[in-house]
Amino acid sequence: MHFTEDLPAGNYIINAYTAKTVTINKRHHQKSLYVAADVLLENIPLHASAQLTTENIQFIVDLKPQLLIVGSGDHLQFPDPQVMAHFSRYQIGLEVMEHTAACRTFAVLSAEQRRVGALLLMCP
Repeated sequence: MHFTEDLPAGNYIINAYTAKTVTINKRHHQKSLYVAADVLLENIPLHASAQLTTENIQFIVDLKPQLLIVGSGDHLQFPDPQVMAHFSRYQIGLEVMEHTAACRTFAVLSAEQRRVGALLLMCP
């Protein structure tokens, strides 16, 4: 029997998560962040989907993911429809999930080498 090591596709890997935290590359985070296979932006000053505007999420559009996963915390909270339409104009898929589902989905899609980003919104 032959075994093949499954190596991660990028530099940033979600190692663990709880409802209010995420561990990336063995570093514990409790503040909102954006993560993609090759990008980690920490201490993003947003804590809820209702705070998202077309102006304060433009940095994500500029990073050009194919899909953005928004981890909205303990409860499913969708951003304003204008924000959702903004991503659509740039042909970026948008999925909103509670925090733990967002972490799991990001890990799977990133391992498949998809251009996925996750905006994980956490309350201070």
